[in-house]
Amino acid sequence: MGVRRAVDMVLDLQRSSTSLPIVTYGPLIHNPQTLEILESRGICQVDSIEQIELGTAVIRAHGISPRERRLLEEKGVGIIDATCPRVSRVQALIRKHAAKGHFCVIVGDEDHPEVRGLMGFASAGGATINSADKDRTVEAIPLGREICVVAQTTQEVKTFNDVVETLKENWPTVHVYDTICDSTRKRQSEVVGMADQVDLMVVVGGKGSGNTRRLAKVAEAQGVKSLHLETDEDIPLEALAGIGHVGVTAGASTPNWQIRRVIDKLRKIGSSSRPDPLAKLRSAFDVTVMTYLWAAAAGGGLAATCLILQGRPVTWLPLAMTMLFVFAMHLLNRIQDRSGAVRFNTPEIAAFYARHRGMLTVIGCLASIGAVYLSYRISVLTCVLLVAIMVLGSAYATALSARAGLPRLKGRSLRDLAGSKTPLVALGWATAAAVLPVVGDTPLDSVPGLMVSFVFAAGMVFWRTALSDVLDIQGDRIVGRDTIPILVGVKTTQKMLRWLLVLLGLLLATSVQTKLIPPVGLLLVATILAYGIIYVIYSRSQLVDRLAFEGLVDGNLVLAGVISAVYGAT
Repeated sequence: MGVRRAVDMVLDLQRSSTSLPIVTYGPLIHNPQTLEILESRGICQVDSIEQIELGTAVIRAHGISPRERRLLEEKGVGIIDATCPRVSRVQALIRKHAAKGHFCVIVGDEDHPEVRGLMGFASAGGATINSADKDRTVEAIPLGREICVVAQTTQEVKTFNDVVETLKENWPTVHVYDTICDSTRKRQSEVVGMADQVDLMVVVGGKGSGNTRRLAKVAEAQGVKSLHLETDEDIPLEALAGIGHVGVTAGASTPNWQIRRVIDKLRKIGSSSRPDPLAKLRSAFDVTVMTYLWAAAAGGGLAATCLILQGRPVTWLPLAMTMLFVFAMHLLNRIQDRSGAVRFNTPEIAAFYARHRGMLTVIGCLASIGAVYLSYRISVLTCVLLVAIMVLGSAYATALSARAGLPRLKGRSLRDLAGSKTPLVALGWATAAAVLPVVGDTPLDSVPGLMVSFVFAAGMVFWRTALSDVLDIQGDRIVGRDTIPILVGVKTTQKMLRWLLVLLGLLLATSVQTKLIPPVGLLLVATILAYGIIYVIYSRSQLVDRLAFEGLVDGNLVLAGVISAVYGAT
């Protein structure tokens, strides 16, 4: 939490009107790849306060001492405190006991920046103890003093417990505070739990990260060989020879995209060494999802649903048109997207598009032509509206030039408008599924059903896209894309998604009751409940199988189409 919060803070600072330059006092977190990304965004680090002259200084997640804060304040620069709240709590504990004259013992690594900062609060004296010099340091603690014991938040649990036991045996009054971060404790416990299930433990994270190194030591203490690496490029194939099962864990400062890349590569190595029919089936499904063929099926399901809700029969022409439109819209927008967010959110998809960009572009253009042709077969008005939507969609993703009269936005696109993606995707799907198949052929008494089907379709697509934005928030922040979760916050977005499902359920129930739509509306409540289950599964997840997630959310729209088609056929 503290690491993610610190990175989010500096990225948000860059988006705001904060005084420039933005510098971090020391490395913000212990992950070289993330620091490189921040530096590419103009957020650099300095190693001494003397180097800070103007702009905004960010206090790193590890915190600093009171003396260093005073020196920063004397500089007169803007100060943003990105200290992890859990570290701030330890600072407050040390300050409280130091005011009472208590000697402070910090169980941690003496040279770690968090520990150096904490020691600055021990005004009544203190010492640092780690597993290497425990006995020597214990002997240096003055007798007759009350002792306050805290832990570096990423310290090894066993080391802390051993030190506390030793201190209690030798000092009469020891105030113990187990300040090890819950995430650290959980990761170490998970490594212990995985130890008897794996032949190798892969630990992903910066070489300079103490808590990452400790995870490797915890694994080795359980008799499991460990491999500490920073990126997927560091995986030595020879180390995997003869390995059956691999466990993967990561340090506190390791971003999700970095972990995903390691997992993806390990899976590829495993599948190539041991061919599995199920693995081939999963690979085929992944390609279907990555190329938006599955999303196209979802668009067809939504079109069938809208036709039935309007009291119309399901025919192949509007379904095929909607499927080709959804397929082409998403495929070409993905190809045109130069922001690089997909590289962090779903590295496997980024790699796939890098390999097949030319072929996918041709397929997307052919799908667009096919959608236009089918729309013309429905009606001229349908064709005109579809072409207009496609032109607007292409303009939305196209970078502006200086000739557009907006020189400050050169190289950017309308896609960069804050929070625009999710509602526009929802409107595009809903228009294609509910309006285009019937435009110009809607009797007055069918208008209420059309409106209900449009709102239902837009709401369901908005929900699927917004939840995907929640999962993609880390990569979107890095590239500066302002999605709804970034603008209003994850918790507010999740609350909005919960209420959206409730409102969609009420819409269907009341519309059936008032006979605006057929009784099938009650059956479709099952798809809303299914989204509720998906929400429970994924809303608290930070590292998920994105292709499986997209398969589930779009599969739910396919299910809606099946329910509707079966109802229409009976």
